[in-house]
Amino acid sequence: MDPMSLDWGAATAEFANEEKNAAPHILIHNIATPERADRSVRFALARVKWFAAKMPPGGTQEVWFDDREQQVPAEIRKSMKDRVAPHVAGLMFFSEGEA
Repeated sequence: MDPMSLDWGAATAEFANEEKNAAPHILIHNIATPERADRSVRFALARVKWFAAKMPPGGTQEVWFDDREQQVPAEIRKSMKDRVAPHVAGLMFFSEGEA
């Protein structure tokens, strides 16, 4: 399914850092299983793609996964990083601190 065919409505980033011209997306999803992590990755990539059309020229996006209080295997985090990082200026998991 093409994420651009969905009605994302007024999707916005959680906040904008005007000095950096950056918009972080904070995602609080259950990512403890490969299936749930895959769903979260698809959502993150679709949201980034949709929001790119709304960004000012030269704007960047970051994705922050709030995985606190979850037991997420390291291989799941690595898989998520490998798939999302090429599409954003920054990516982090709250459980790991700043990337």
